[in-house]
Amino acid sequence: MAMTLPVRFRGEGARVAVETDAAHAPLRDFLLKDLGDDVAAIARARGRLGGDPSRPWQELYRYHRLDYDGTAVHVRDVGGWASCALHPAVLRRCLEEYERQVGDAVRRRTAPGGEVAATLALGSASPRTQGWGLIQTPRATLEDMAGLTPHPDACLPHGVMGTGSGACWADLAVLDGTGTRLRGGTKTFMPRGIDAARLVRELGDALTRARFLTSVPGAWTSVVAGVPVHGYVDPDAVLRLPCEPIEAAGVAQHVRVFFPELAASGVDLESAASSAGGRARAVEGARHVLTAFLLHDVQSHRHHLDVVRAARPGWEHTGNACHIRLDVRTARLEHLWLPGHACELPTGEFARALQEYERLLPL
Repeated sequence: MAMTLPVRFRGEGARVAVETDAAHAPLRDFLLKDLGDDVAAIARARGRLGGDPSRPWQELYRYHRLDYDGTAVHVRDVGGWASCALHPAVLRRCLEEYERQVGDAVRRRTAPGGEVAATLALGSASPRTQGWGLIQTPRATLEDMAGLTPHPDACLPHGVMGTGSGACWADLAVLDGTGTRLRGGTKTFMPRGIDAARLVRELGDALTRARFLTSVPGAWTSVVAGVPVHGYVDPDAVLRLPCEPIEAAGVAQHVRVFFPELAASGVDLESAASSAGGRARAVEGARHVLTAFLLHDVQSHRHHLDVVRAARPGWEHTGNACHIRLDVRTARLEHLWLPGHACELPTGEFARALQEYERLLPL
């Protein structure tokens, strides 16, 4: 008979997600924080359970300690705030499955060959880990990720139409400040064939040429590795763009995310988004978040507009810049890269903004 585990593992490309109930949160945190993706550390923890079952023992880790009292293993955080108890056989089975999942993730991450997608994407929307990281992943791995949504060819980044380089899209895990996974989301990956080293090397130069968007704090547009991109910096830490080359390295430290501009529309998207957002009445909060949603999440594609229009109450979505929640009466938009920046408006006014944006663009 199969053993029921108190945690559930889900491979998400190059990482492993661990889900559980509140009662077993210390176990989840022990796996992710103390063991992480260190296969050797996981094996050592599993081996500790193979000793004399009648002899108590204690093992201290950075964030948690394990206490075996001869009957159960107690997983306690070092601050003494939370704990859970597990039968040794259950904990051993959890470690075995976690070790298998992490091993698979490591192999996927280091797999040679295949079509490669480079992305400057999101690790988390929580302040402690907010920022971007360069990930190179074989396309087969992306297709394995939960919720991968292929987009039509019209969603290719601007400047690569007809080159065969393509664009890779995937639903990535984005976490809020409490570590909760936000539901549903689509991230824009850089086109295949872009040299990763060049991408990073050109970031500093791109910032010296960047145009700072007046309608959205912290937002900028530039060109990186031949691809027009949009991005965000911390507006409280970076006073101005463009900047002198000698200052670029310091500014780059405050880049939170950037993503490619999709196929060219022939229209000034910033002006269109700002104008359409201004048509909505009864907006509570930061109106520029609505502008950012139109500019950086809908961008200039019928496909994206149709996805939003088809949404029903209860729908949530995480895009390049904003997280949106729809209920029967209101639409709430929270900016991922500008902490505390959010707005809420009646669904009728939200529809008005979408209609105006569509009128201004040749969708």
